Order: sequence, then structure tokens, then C-alpha cells
Amino acid sequence: GANWDAVGWGAANQIVVGWPADGSLQTLGNDRLLLEFLRKSLNRDAGLERKLLGLRTAVTQALASGPSPEVSALAAALAEQAWLNEYIWPDDETIAGGSAAAMYRPPAEPRPEVVEERRLASEIPSIAPITDAVSQSVAAMYEANPYPRWTHLPRRPPVDVRAALLRDLPHAEAVDFGGGPLSVLMPGAGTGQHPLTVASSYENATVTGVDLSRASLAYGKRMAARHGVGNIEFLQGDILDLPKLGRTFDHAECVGVLHHMADPKAGLLAISSVLRPGAFLRLGLYGEGARTLVVKARRDIEAAGLPATLAGLREFRRKVMSGEWRRLRPLAAWEDFWSASLLRDLCFHVQEHRFTVSRLRTFLEGSGLRFLGFEFNVGAAQRSDAGAGPLALYAARFRNERTMSDLANWEQLEREKSGLFPGYAFVCQKE
Repeated sequence: GANWDAVGWGAANQIVVGWPADGSLQTLGNDRLLLEFLRKSLNRDAGLERKLLGLRTAVTQALASGPSPEVSALAAALAEQAWLNEYIWPDDETIAGGSAAAMYRPPAEPRPEVVEERRLASEIPSIAPITDAVSQSVAAMYEANPYPRWTHLPRRPPVDVRAALLRDLPHAEAVDFGGGPLSVLMPGAGTGQHPLTVASSYENATVTGVDLSRASLAYGKRMAARHGVGNIEFLQGDILDLPKLGRTFDHAECVGVLHHMADPKAGLLAISSVLRPGAFLRLGLYGEGARTLVVKARRDIEAAGLPATLAGLREFRRKVMSGEWRRLRPLAAWEDFWSASLLRDLCFHVQEHRFTVSRLRTFLEGSGLRFLGFEFNVGAAQRSDAGAGPLALYAARFRNERTMSDLANWEQLEREKSGLFPGYAFVCQKE
């Protein structure tokens, strides 16, 4: 149940601190922490990446002169790291083949999981043909780069999600849906990490994951089988076509999705139309203020004519990490800078909308959804440059409004405190 990505941050730091001064391949090849890290956790440390690139070169040279067990172990682990980051590191075209090539580029023969995903993709039912032009472009992007590639499924104590939300949001309406399984809709299911976390941790729930990309859904379906999660189904289709399912749902979660639609409001209305009265909807949307650096990156990418290909992604990273594009250097601290699918989603996306609280108010008008409140995690509150957590600021400023659900108040607070929201995560309820 360990979260390999989470422990990877600390592991990367320990690996850098403990790196042998002489770069001994024998020492590194016997470093269990290094080997496990490379196999399981995507590296997100710039200093460690530089060391790993040097190690890759040394291992390549050592392989040519007859590998030791330690060198072979390092080559295999570096090849797995290359698979995890989707070959975002620079290639070396002088490496023709053999075991060294796997550290630089995909193997000639597809990996077993790739073969399995191709089979699974052909079996996933479709809601309806995708006809929206932007949806077609987004689907093509995620077919090429399913997002995200993940390796672990967080295991959490079972939770009655409706009871938890009613406890946290006592001004919500308590609606009894009966004793049957809670039907949960996950529009924009991607590669299934969020839907499988929900399916494995929400008590007495069945999950329906919908996404534009068959490749992404196939990844999720393979991981569902791997982790023994059976209370989930995957459907390929556009959020706009959800009403064609002819079904309603008791709960929905749609995080990081609607801002990639041509008309996010149309997507919201489609989701709302398939929710039962009293159903909760968790939403996550980009914030205008928090995406300033990404907007700059998108402008520079367009001006330079960098394509959304692996070569284009590599060149972008080179310009950022070398300091050539100095103003974008802070991007290297972002979690999504470190693999091809993550970086493409971050800076090369074919469609992006960004929100403010004012835009959220307009977004929710006429949707049949009642805003209940924002959700803040510890990291978001700590990153705020307002000097205190957003909820504490709201409570101190608007003492007579205890539900913290007045968007007009939040709009005023956002105008006064720049950087209050790193993004918007919030809960609504179907009226």
C-alpha cells in the first residue's frame, strides 16, 4: 500500500546525498534504494536527473566491455525509469541496439502490458461516436500520451463518502438514496488512478469511468485487474454524450477535465443532467493566477514552433533546464515536468481554459447545482501567499457566514489576496 511516488521525493534526496564520490558502478549497482527507486518512482529531482544521465552513459560504456551483475542491474533499472518517464531524457542515436538501447528508447518488441492494453482497448464499449472537433483533438492527444502513467494505487481506509461530505458540509441537504450501492460517475477517467482509488476506498460503491481515449481507459482497465478492483466499468465517449447512457448517478467526481473542453459549461450541464437530486459533485478546475507560468510557456512554445512530439518535449526541457529559457526555470519544480505525458498535458495541451472565482459563479449559474464549498489540502494552504489558510481568512473576514459557501465573498477575498487559490477544488450538490 505504500505510495511510491510520495516516498520517492525523500528517496531521491537520500540518493543524491549518498552518491559515491567516485561514481562506482559496483557501489551503485548494489544500492537497493537506488534500484527500487528507478523501478518504482518517477524521478522529479533535477540534481538526481543529471547524475542519472551520467550514470546511463557510464553503464552504456560498461555494457560494451562485458557487463558485471551490478552493471546489468543498473541497466535494467535505468531502462525501467526510462519507461516510467516515457523516454523524456535525451536520446543517443549512436546506441544502435542491445540491452543499452532500452535505457534510451522503447523496445522493438512491445512490452507485455502494452500488448495487453491494445487488446483491452478494443473491448471497451463506446457511448457514441465523438463528433465535437475539440474533443476529437483532445482524444488524439491522449491516445498518443495516455495521462498519467502511474505505478501504485494508494490504499486508504474505507469511507462513506456521502456521510463524510455531510459532516464536512452540514449545510448540504441530506438525501437518502436507499441501501443499494452508491453509483459513482467519473467523467474524464484518464488512466484510472483517481477512479480506482475511489472504487477501492468508497464504501459500497460502483464506479463508471468515462473518457475520450481508449488507450487511457485500457491502462486503467489493466491496472484494475492488477490491483483486484472489480467494482468499476470503463466506457469510451464524450462527456457531452453522457445523457445517452440513459442512467442517473448518486455521486460524481470530475477533476482536471472540464477546462479541456471547447465549452466547459456544456460539459457541466451534461454531468448535471445525469445526477440524481441530492447527488454530490466534486469538481477541480485550473485557476488563472496559478497558471501564469504555464501561459508563458505555451506562448514561448508557439513562438518557437515546438511540436507536441517527443522531440519537441525534449527540446523544451533542454531549453528550460539549461537556462536558455530562463523565465521558465521554475517549471522544473512542478510535478508534471518529469515525463512525456505529464509535460504534454502541462504545457502542450491542445485546449485549456482557466478560471477565477468570478468565472466560477457564471459557470455554475443555471446548472442545477448548488455550490457547497471549496476543498483545500494542506499543500494548497501552505503554498498560499496570503499568509494564512484560505478557510481561516474567510472565517476571520466573514464571521456571520459560517458555511463558507458564498461565492461573492470568495470573489472579494480573491481580489484582495492574490495567490489565494492554486486551483479550484470544490463540491456542489444537485438541486
